[in-house]
Amino acid sequence: MRVVITGGAGNLGTKLRAHLEKADWVEEIVAIDVKPFEAGAKTRAVIADLADPYDQRWREPVQAADGIVHYASANPAPTSSWAESAASFDMTANLLEQAGGGTRPCRFVFASSNHAMGGYKDAPLPADGKIRMSTPQMSGTRYHDGTGYKWGSAYGATKMLGERVCAARAAATDGRITAVSTRIGWCQRGANLATTLTGGGAGDRSEQDPEVLARNIRWFRNMWLSDADHARLMEAALRADAAKWPAPAITVSGMSNNAGMPWEIDEARQWIGYDPQDDVWADLKKAGIA
Repeated sequence: MRVVITGGAGNLGTKLRAHLEKADWVEEIVAIDVKPFEAGAKTRAVIADLADPYDQRWREPVQAADGIVHYASANPAPTSSWAESAASFDMTANLLEQAGGGTRPCRFVFASSNHAMGGYKDAPLPADGKIRMSTPQMSGTRYHDGTGYKWGSAYGATKMLGERVCAARAAATDGRITAVSTRIGWCQRGANLATTLTGGGAGDRSEQDPEVLARNIRWFRNMWLSDADHARLMEAALRADAAKWPAPAITVSGMSNNAGMPWEIDEARQWIGYDPQDDVWADLKKAGIA
């Protein structure tokens, strides 16, 4: 495959490039970012602005790609403003318009986020306690930034709408473009260990209600996506046979195999063959933390 990775110099883009560089089924990687970075043996670096629909630097490789993994964002964090989130949505729409060059099949993997369903952190979960593709969307996670509680409303809404525009584009092309939206969990920069999950509310000890604090900690830890499982998730999303899907665009939870989490990953197992191996609670238990 010829694979395009947007946000190729970012945390997840860098980790996926390292994985795909060693994959014998990958012929070429084109990594797109707004800032210069060092490419690899199979990787060609492209500096371009995805928010500019007329920028030929990114349009040409996207039109020729067999698969696209779209991480790029104006601000890849729940602190994203409405203006930044609007620019991120523009990037997604621009890429979908050019994917496949209008004639060729293309797999589009959208890096959605747990924040697309973040409202369920503080709202009642569905009756069976699981969040899946058919669960009504509720974006915007309530999190603590060290000074007080905030809501990632704009960021979550952008991810929610990105999932929907992927589905619309796949339907409009009669499945020539097939899309997997992956609701990525918590994949920290660097080593990304279960034992270092302390941000976003998991490390907030100023919460006065012990039940709320325990719920916050469990919610954020349950979103852990190990680096190895992240690589498994994205490879599976790129290579899966869409004939097994209920529609030309699907949405799956992108977490590790964390025991007791509300994120349903059986759909990802069934539809794309995702086989997560890591468990945040097992790792924490080994470390004597949980």
